[in-house]
Amino acid sequence: MEKHAITESFVVKSIVTYLVNKENGNWHEDNAKISNLHEHGPDIILRGGKRNGEHFIIECKGKSQAQSANSVNKEVWLTALGQLLQRITVKRYTISRKDGKTITSINRAYKYGLGLYWVTARVALRRIPREVAEVLSLYIFSVDDDGFVTQFTPKDFGKDHLEEEFHKTDD
Repeated sequence: MEKHAITESFVVKSIVTYLVNKENGNWHEDNAKISNLHEHGPDIILRGGKRNGEHFIIECKGKSQAQSANSVNKEVWLTALGQLLQRITVKRYTISRKDGKTITSINRAYKYGLGLYWVTARVALRRIPREVAEVLSLYIFSVDDDGFVTQFTPKDFGKDHLEEEFHKTDD
């Protein structure tokens, strides 16, 4: 049984709490900008990080309560990804001057994330290719019904994940 309505605000709060309290993390609440509901711009912008020049820009979506919630929850990540892509304003990579075709480095100072209900996150992880996630420095933050957050890095994209990977286990 669901303990909380998994609203966009719930997802945002869960992710900020997770990142600020993450062991060996470098994100600080005083360097966080959280947008109000229906405000223009990304839902979360964190500044700081390891080298104090890092930025984490995260677009979040809650769990749909609509009659067609099952299909909405599986596809809303597309909307979030589109919104996030519109916010990418920095050059993502450099190309070799020698051959003009080889990507030589990816700009990791700007990281991007999707904060999603776990059902949605599972679909997005399977459908977004790993190579795309690597170039964009794209992460997924999955939030379950209890507010437990699981972070997925670019290496986790482009493959199926078991449902158990999205929930807290009692070890």
